[in-house]
Amino acid sequence: MTTILDVARLANVSKTSVSRYLNGQNAGHMTDETKERIESAIRQLEYQPNSIARSLKQKSTNVIGLVVNDMSNLFFLEMMRGVETELKNSGYNLLICNSDNNIQMELECLKMLEKRQIDGVILIGMNMPSSHIEKLQSDIPMVLLERDAGNTNLDSVKIDNRVGAYEAVRHLIQKGHARIAHIQGPVISAMAMERYDSYQECLREHGIQVPSDYVVQGNYKLDSGYAGMKQLMELQEPPTAVFCANDYMAMGALRYLIEHNYKVPQDVALVGYDDIMVAKMVTPSLTTVRQPVLELARTAAQLLLRRIADKDDANYVGQSVVMKSKLIVRSST
Repeated sequence: MTTILDVARLANVSKTSVSRYLNGQNAGHMTDETKERIESAIRQLEYQPNSIARSLKQKSTNVIGLVVNDMSNLFFLEMMRGVETELKNSGYNLLICNSDNNIQMELECLKMLEKRQIDGVILIGMNMPSSHIEKLQSDIPMVLLERDAGNTNLDSVKIDNRVGAYEAVRHLIQKGHARIAHIQGPVISAMAMERYDSYQECLREHGIQVPSDYVVQGNYKLDSGYAGMKQLMELQEPPTAVFCANDYMAMGALRYLIEHNYKVPQDVALVGYDDIMVAKMVTPSLTTVRQPVLELARTAAQLLLRRIADKDDANYVGQSVVMKSKLIVRSST
């Protein structure tokens, strides 16, 4: 097996020079001609550096942990792709853990990642209170994605859920609807509660009162949208429009309506949230609130890289980035 000493001999340099070159510590220490000789020797000998040994010396594994609250959700899969692309460009690999919308699983994922001595963590859509996350942070740089950092010093990137939900409900009101229901996300989800609060706020500001049974509980999955719509349409006075806290539940609701011969939007109008890839492919196509998913992902990755670079800075101040959503009007309204 080729060793670093073999490379040094072929390049006619010291072993220390090759080590500095591999670790990126060559600035000001060697000429371009020396660098070229080392690189040529590496290619000729097909030398593969021992990344584990290097990481131990540098106290860096070049691995980032990614905790995702629902890997079955296309929205989060697209977000993961954006994070991976940005971090790959900076030489990092990902270690992914699915918490499945379970706070206990979130804790277990974080403990597992800490044992792996990763360089940092991005937490996507975490349900755990941000104050608890900060207490667990120890020395690992962390960024919250699709979560508010609250009063902590954590970095965070999220969409303005309140504005997006408000615009969705206002759109239904402008279409002439007053009997507007809501299939909400899980109560442990901060973003679900923000969307619910804005639904209530928009109705209140437009002088619309709806019965309490116009709000039904969902869990962000297709079947809960189906069950929620069934519950709503069995009411004595069913709604004429429904705002769903995400696209999956909206598509589940749409399936129920089609199976039971309701016309969309003539009988019931539907609005979702996220604008996942298939939202425009269903029939009728789904009106929804679009999140700039790749921009959210890239920004979170960039914040984490900055946090890693400044992890020894005792005066580091966490940054909170809030992005705008966009209402996408399609056939379902």
